[in-house]
Amino acid sequence: MGHRRILTGEQIAQLFDPPTDRRGIIRHYTLSVTDLAMIRRGRGDHHRLGLALMLCYLRYPGRPLHAGEIPDPALVSFVATQIDVLPDSLGAYLRVDQNRRRHSAALQDRLGLRPWGPRVAADLADWLLAHALETDRLVDLAALVLEECRGRGVLLPRPAQLERLCIEVRYRARREIERLLTEGLSADQRRRLDALTERRLDTSQSWLAWLRQIPESAKPASMLGVIERLEHIRAIGIDPARGRRINQSRLAQLVREAGRTTVQHVAGYERRRRHAVLTAIDLDLSARLTDQAITLFERLIGAMFRKAEGRHARAFQAEGRAINEKVRLYARIGAALMAARAGQGDPFAAIDKVIPWDRFCSTVMEAETLVRSEDFDPYEVLSEHYAGIRRWAPAFLATFEFQGVPAAASLMRAIAMLRAMNSAGASTLPKSAPTAFVRPRWARHVLTAHGIDRRYYELCVLAELRQRLAAGDVWVAGSRQYRAFEERLISRETFQVLQKESSIPVAVETDFERFIATRRTWLDARLAEIDIRARGGLLPDVTIEKGVLRITPIEKSTPPEAEALAAKLYAALPRIRITDLLTEVAGWTGFPDCFTHLRTGEAAADPRVLMAGLLADGLNLGLTRMAEACSIASLGQLAWTADWHIRDETYALALRRLVEHQSREPLAALFGSGTASSSDGQFFRAGGSGRDASRINAHYGPEPGLKFYTHLSDRYAPFHTRVIAATASEALHVLDGLLDHHGDAPPRQHRHHTDGGGVSDHVFALCALLGYVFAPRIPDLKDRRLYSFARPAAYPTLAPMIAGRINVDLIRTHWPDLLKIATSIRTGTVSASVILRQLAAYPRQNAVAAALRELGRLERTLFTLDWLEDPGLRRESSHELNKGEARNSLARAVFIHRLGEIRDRTFENQTHRASGLNLLVTAIILWNTRYLAQAIQALRQVEDVPGTLLRHLSPIGWEHVNLTGDYIWSAKQKSSENHAGLRPLRPIHDTTTHAA
Repeated sequence: MGHRRILTGEQIAQLFDPPTDRRGIIRHYTLSVTDLAMIRRGRGDHHRLGLALMLCYLRYPGRPLHAGEIPDPALVSFVATQIDVLPDSLGAYLRVDQNRRRHSAALQDRLGLRPWGPRVAADLADWLLAHALETDRLVDLAALVLEECRGRGVLLPRPAQLERLCIEVRYRARREIERLLTEGLSADQRRRLDALTERRLDTSQSWLAWLRQIPESAKPASMLGVIERLEHIRAIGIDPARGRRINQSRLAQLVREAGRTTVQHVAGYERRRRHAVLTAIDLDLSARLTDQAITLFERLIGAMFRKAEGRHARAFQAEGRAINEKVRLYARIGAALMAARAGQGDPFAAIDKVIPWDRFCSTVMEAETLVRSEDFDPYEVLSEHYAGIRRWAPAFLATFEFQGVPAAASLMRAIAMLRAMNSAGASTLPKSAPTAFVRPRWARHVLTAHGIDRRYYELCVLAELRQRLAAGDVWVAGSRQYRAFEERLISRETFQVLQKESSIPVAVETDFERFIATRRTWLDARLAEIDIRARGGLLPDVTIEKGVLRITPIEKSTPPEAEALAAKLYAALPRIRITDLLTEVAGWTGFPDCFTHLRTGEAAADPRVLMAGLLADGLNLGLTRMAEACSIASLGQLAWTADWHIRDETYALALRRLVEHQSREPLAALFGSGTASSSDGQFFRAGGSGRDASRINAHYGPEPGLKFYTHLSDRYAPFHTRVIAATASEALHVLDGLLDHHGDAPPRQHRHHTDGGGVSDHVFALCALLGYVFAPRIPDLKDRRLYSFARPAAYPTLAPMIAGRINVDLIRTHWPDLLKIATSIRTGTVSASVILRQLAAYPRQNAVAAALRELGRLERTLFTLDWLEDPGLRRESSHELNKGEARNSLARAVFIHRLGEIRDRTFENQTHRASGLNLLVTAIILWNTRYLAQAIQALRQVEDVPGTLLRHLSPIGWEHVNLTGDYIWSAKQKSSENHAGLRPLRPIHDTTTHAA
């Protein structure tokens, strides 16, 4: 029985066709001496060349050269050169199919290749099942089958046979996953799972829909709502260990599929599938609700401190006039007393001249009411928030199991004691209440002369718990985000294996003594060299006088002629609707094929509907308004396509494809070498329901919002974007983009630039370990201290800038820990941002965090010396960061609807907005790059275009792109395209000096 084709034509070509890149051709098709001897026995050049090519095809990809198939000219030329024949001789061979069949049969016997058949297919299906339990992606399963065929000496099957095998095994794997998830469930657990699809009493909402509506706003009611949902989930009684029976990515896929399916549809599944899906949802919701409760806890305690500080400041401001009056009065009294003493007069009479004595006494009493503590401590008003905290804190402490390192033992005992007191309704703290965790800032409020203050004690416990959770000293059972530090890293056993095999994936010498010896020699030499040059005034645009560093700012490097050229080229570009632009780019790249169906793996039936959904994200229009603005799909069709085809991984695959095409554009090579990049955060205000889930960063004003943190290659390819909180440190996310495991990470020794927000010593250290050159533009560089191995006095000119010596012993002690962290990040076991966030939150005395910081100081010092010496490095950093700012301007222009505000409540939808925006921006950049190349060719026909000016060109313009209005999708490409498949340019002689 036939089936509908799921693998696309491009995917089939990638699986079954020989490589066409030079490296792949050399790797697979370099003939051995034995091969050459066998081939040279053939009669005639065309026989020898055909025989050689058939041999190549049978070895890789592992199939015969088909009748009528014409091999790639690069492959033919490479093989022909080895056997010393002309490539043109292949034509005679291809015209006689008998020779092709004879050579194919003879070489299959020679190579020992077996044909594909039912027994082979059955064996491969059994072998593939274990892999299908880990990945559901059809093209990945197909690639595994073909690789195994080559290893077993089996001829590749036909595409339809391969696809049928993979689909059957994928179905078997899904059934096995369902069995593993449901095996051993009790009748009561099954009944409770089924009840999730039923309607809640007195509502039109199912229990499952209610559970999925997780409160986001930082309010006591939200915390209680999360806890209520978590208790409902826990009552089902599913052991979290059940989720570890299957691959976690497959578990997440089940949850995503269920999230795109109505509750009624899930209720209609057959019994085992229904219970498997509901079990996966239960396990996922348990972890999500736990993480959300801890997040709300952190936000609620943070809000308590902010409100206390605000109230303290407002109270002081409100009393400012009275305080000022008292100060002025006592200044007058003081002056009178000083005059009385100088004249040996009566001090009391002197006071009476200023103010009557009884009034003076009353002002003293008034002053006492205005007095603040000596350290002006806003903690004084924290107790006023105690009642609000008590609304949710007892339930919070009772719901979660906290675990911690030995140093947190006192805090753990305090939590257990409060939990017991809350359960018993006790109001008095026992005398044995643990207090070792109480920090000095809290001590004066908690440990009073009358004993332990209950209110301040409980607030102190919660504040310390918040800090320890952020630092990783305390973690929460059942949480994904708040796990123990060691649980995040690669296992100790795996790391030991890597050590024994000398295959630790870092870019430095793993033997510490050799590593530090090399760094010591390097740093000593660089410090001495820069010290001599600074003393002689030989550092370009840099002076160091009496320890004060001054660097001349980088001047604008774009000549007016380059700006005029850019204006002329942009004016020649065709005016185009955004829908047509996206359609053209889709035709060049096939990126819509990346948005496969979540369950079946099929591409979208109508790419225009898919792209309308992508535009709804990228333009911030939303599906409802997009359905009103376009005529190709209803809201239901758009919503269905978005739910099943548009998700994080498909966005990542599509972006990767666009980035690859941008990097290969000939004109893009003028923008950069491909060995540098930059990253920057862009703030977007939050509106509507998005306000509750957003944070306020005073740097961007009083309105809440969030940031899209984007990485941009030096060829203007935005290869990674992530949604981060408005208050989050950008430094935490620098490495995530470079190590994005959805695609190819940039090569090692890649230079990466950021502004001041991306700078931290931890980032310097990890970049060095992982092989990236971190080259940020450090703000206030004159205030950043350097470090050395030798005494600072050895470098007299630089000595005032050197804060101290590098603690080699500290790095040596924790060198294995640092290598393990770097290995865990490189292998994708944990993201860099998670590790950096946890290390940054550690107390400064934490040894591992301090060791990484010490290594970062060493690397930052080396970089700073390069920065002082090399004006080219400073110019490059400025140039790359300017590219990022230009890209942000384009993004701001594209993200035009809803006042440019993020109005999505969930992180998933916010991420889709960021990904859609980045995909759309990348498509515009790619379109501009290709058309600018055409414009340059056209302009060169009428005037000289200096190559030196082209490196200043940018593909960021957008005024020729219509981003608003009705979104019309053309059924076919315009017939007025030129021979290259591009639209005609506007006449060069009609250009103006208006720049896009």
